[in-house]
Amino acid sequence: MHVPIGRLLVLLLCSVSLQAGAFEQADQTRLLDSGGCERCDLSDSDLSGRPLANASLADSNLSGSNLSNSNLRYANLTGADLTQARLDGADLSGARLRGARLYGVDLSQTRLAGADMRDTDMSHMDIDLALEFLDLTGVLLEGAQFKDGVRCAGLPEKGGWGCAAVVE
Repeated sequence: MHVPIGRLLVLLLCSVSLQAGAFEQADQTRLLDSGGCERCDLSDSDLSGRPLANASLADSNLSGSNLSNSNLRYANLTGADLTQARLDGADLSGARLRGARLYGVDLSQTRLAGADMRDTDMSHMDIDLALEFLDLTGVLLEGAQFKDGVRCAGLPEKGGWGCAAVVE
């Protein structure tokens, strides 16, 4: 059977583009078998309801992943890309999220008590609305970025979060 080179090229490009946004199955298997997978591609994966407490996911790509109702207590998500990830009902208590990208994430039903969220990118969120009803006991927000140029500088002496619009 003779297939014109142009048609073959189109078929190959379509095949590659379908795989480009998908997670690596080997990375997901490694995470579920060992409890860790640093610098892994888990983008667009379904990890909903999984017991991932203490999982080591530093610098991993979790963009677009479904982590709803997952137990991520004390997980290491330092530097992870969680852009557009689903975290509704997830427990991130005590998790390390320092430097993580949480752009496009809804934290309204996420448990965060004791989480390290320093230097996180939440620049799509209005801090007054996004964190209003969350238990933020012990949450570290120093350096976190929010909508309208709001950055957190650490806890001030008399309460509040020490977050304000940066004036340049």
